[in-house]
Order: sequence, then structure tokens, then C-alpha cells
Amino acid sequence: MARILIVDDEPRMLQLMKLYLAPYGHTCHLVDSAQKALELVRTVPIDLALLDVMMPEMDGWILCQKIRQVADFPIIMVTARNQKEDILRGHEVGADDYVAKPIHEGELLARIELLIGRVKQEQETFHGLSYDAAAYRCEFNQQKILLTKTEFQLLGKLLASKNRILSREQLVLSLWGDDESIEPRTIDSHIRHLREKLRRAGFPIDVHLETVRGVGYRLLETTNES
Repeated sequence: MARILIVDDEPRMLQLMKLYLAPYGHTCHLVDSAQKALELVRTVPIDLALLDVMMPEMDGWILCQKIRQVADFPIIMVTARNQKEDILRGHEVGADDYVAKPIHEGELLARIELLIGRVKQEQETFHGLSYDAAAYRCEFNQQKILLTKTEFQLLGKLLASKNRILSREQLVLSLWGDDESIEPRTIDSHIRHLREKLRRAGFPIDVHLETVRGVGYRLLETTNES
């Protein structure tokens, strides 16, 4: 689980985001000013930050720049404005993503998991299955498994969230963002092809990948096998 820094001058927003994230095991560090955030970043290990843009004294843009001088964890900008100029500015100051208020829980969780997974799951070994994001390579028993880009990213997402149920909506947001043309059931087709390829390679995917009826999927680290 991740240690998440949440910076917002509104106590209500701090508590709301904690309410969204804490049930998923994330540790939330709540800070109501940019200066306090900088002090915390220098002393506490942080995995990801959510920065409100509109704050007094020092806004989120400047805070993001200052954090980037001392740390390289993922940063998501949070603002009431939903304009392309803000998105571009966020990338210019070193932000990794952008979420507009009012915040939707599913979208926020999906974006956080995507960024955390990108950082932590560059390389992964799972019951003999080797996954290397940087090299774009997947192997089992030294046999390379050829996956499409979407299948590869989907596998990475599952590996980054082992033992946790991922809804179809979360997976769609993680893979395609806000593209409204992508239906949640599209995930089922990609999961089916991913299963087939891993099965053909000899990996016991049916033992580990669980379909949660009506919700989504879960990759199990351990099973009830005797």
C-alpha cells in the first residue's frame, strides 16, 4: 500500500480524499498548506502526492516545482478547473497527472494505482512469470510470451494490485483514461486473450486470476491449493 501526501487548504477535501483512499490500505498524510507539505516531504517517505492547485501563499504549481527539486514520486494535480491549459501547465511543472473537482472516487483510485504501479512494478516475478515493463518483456520458464500492448499493460496493472479486486471501470480508466468510446466490457475480451496466451505458455493463470462476477478481476498471490 502507498504513503500518500494530500495537500489542500480545505479540511473537508482532505477528509473526503482520506475517506476514498484509506479503505484501500493507503496511509494518508493530510496537510493544509504548501509550506507544511515541503517540510513533510523532507522528513517522511512519500509514494505519491495529491496537490490542490488553488491554495493561499503558495499555489499547487509552485509547490509541485519545489517538490520536484527534492523528490521524484508521482504527483497528481487536483483543481476545480478543467481546462487544457491547466493540464499542460501541470506537465510543465513536473506533475504526472491531473484530476478535476468534483472528484470521482473510481477515477481517483484508478489514476493513483496506475502511477504507483508504473513506479513499483517496472520488474516483477510472480510464481515464475517474469514481467519487465522497461524492456517490454514477459516470460515464463525462459519462454517469451508475445502480448499486445493492451494485454501487456493489463497484466502490469493486475501485478501491481495483487489480491485486490479491480473493477472493469478502474481498468478502463487506467488503460484508456477518459475515452468514453471504450466500454467496460471491453476489458473482458482482453482478459480472455491474456488468459489464453499465458495458459499456452504453461503458466497456471486459471489458478491465480479470479473473475469477480459483476465487478471485475483479481490476481491472487496465494491460493487455496493443498
